[in-house]
Amino acid sequence: MANRAPAADSLASESDPQRVGETLRTIRELRGVTPLRMAQALGISRSYVYNLESGRKPLTYVLLARAAAFLDVPQISIMRPESAAPDGAEQ
Repeated sequence: MANRAPAADSLASESDPQRVGETLRTIRELRGVTPLRMAQALGISRSYVYNLESGRKPLTYVLLARAAAFLDVPQISIMRPESAAPDGAEQ
């Protein structure tokens, strides 16, 4: 599967890629998922997962949808974790 991430398909302009990557890593780790398992589930390489999590590669809409489904979280929880406060509490 190709690992290209065209700018038109990227969420980079909508949020900070490094923060999004850190959030993705945190959720992955909380779920007990290894980078290799995440890569397999998303159809990308393990190094691409590391690049996403470090903010060096943009998270595309397709990868966001796949990651959210795999990690069983709403997409907004990855993009804007402050919007998804626990127990419905506002932050």
